[in-house]
Amino acid sequence: MFNLNEHDGSLNAEWSAEARSRLQELGLRVEVLADALVKLTTRSGAARTYGVEVRRRITAELATAIHFPPSPPSLLFTTYLSEPVAERLRARGIDYVDAAGNVHLAWDDVLIDVRGRRKPTVPAGRASSRGAGAFGRAGLQVLFVLLSWPEAAAFPYRRLAEMSGVSLGTVKTVIDELTRAGYLYDRGSERRLARGAELLDRWSEAYSITLDTSLALGEFAAADLSWWRDAETDLLSSGVQVGGEAGASLIDPHLRPASLTLYATGLPVRLIGRYRLARAENGGNVHIRNRFWQAPGPESWIVPSPLIYADLLASGDPRQREHGDRIRSDDDRLKRIDRT
Repeated sequence: MFNLNEHDGSLNAEWSAEARSRLQELGLRVEVLADALVKLTTRSGAARTYGVEVRRRITAELATAIHFPPSPPSLLFTTYLSEPVAERLRARGIDYVDAAGNVHLAWDDVLIDVRGRRKPTVPAGRASSRGAGAFGRAGLQVLFVLLSWPEAAAFPYRRLAEMSGVSLGTVKTVIDELTRAGYLYDRGSERRLARGAELLDRWSEAYSITLDTSLALGEFAAADLSWWRDAETDLLSSGVQVGGEAGASLIDPHLRPASLTLYATGLPVRLIGRYRLARAENGGNVHIRNRFWQAPGPESWIVPSPLIYADLLASGDPRQREHGDRIRSDDDRLKRIDRT
């Protein structure tokens, strides 16, 4: 695991002696410029300034879902990257260094690519769950509420349970886990989210693995997929909201949706009949899913943007992934989370 370097000021909780050593072994000069900013310079004088991003663990799903600000370019530090995970990062243009010595740096005429280093041994007692209990199915529902309405972090447990559709005990467990993991400041009467960008990354990853498929209510096919754009009143009166790439197209006008994802508390029979949606046993272009949450106020006809973002990443479609990155940079709610 990383040994933290205590001599880099505000980076002391983010910087790794192993990572610095690995970079210096490659002939790079490493300078810490400011909080989370590092300048790397080659022997020939070629230099690049990176924004440091630290993740203790990167899975294949997270390598696909993880979002970094576009400027400055990001340099990922992590404990270990398997080759399939590293390949996903390289495909997305994300540079990295791990504690084992696997490194990828590419800019201008510079290319440093070290692969195949083995996973380092983790000393006993150093592993941490990092709030793992909050990322089960029920916990993800609570997290969705907290990400969608950050003010809900201060709500009583009972109200959070009603909003997220889980038990009171689950809410308490999730709040305790998030607090211990540093994702939530809990000072009695004051609770608020912290490290929102990392929390959104982890929630999106876990959503694609644990929650996404469990929400399915039915698959349908529509000959004309554009019907929903003129059906706002019908959707709201039926308790149905638009998510997925259709919802994303209302945020990002560059997106032309090829499918429609609807969230409802049950199959909206009247809506299905009125718009002639035919059941599709082998998958269709209209996906109806369970709307498990209750909003704290009046509902929009589209689901909260954290769920739209997660839907795009869970699709596995590189085109939707690209639009997911775009709306994360453009949507006000997602930008607020990233600044938390």
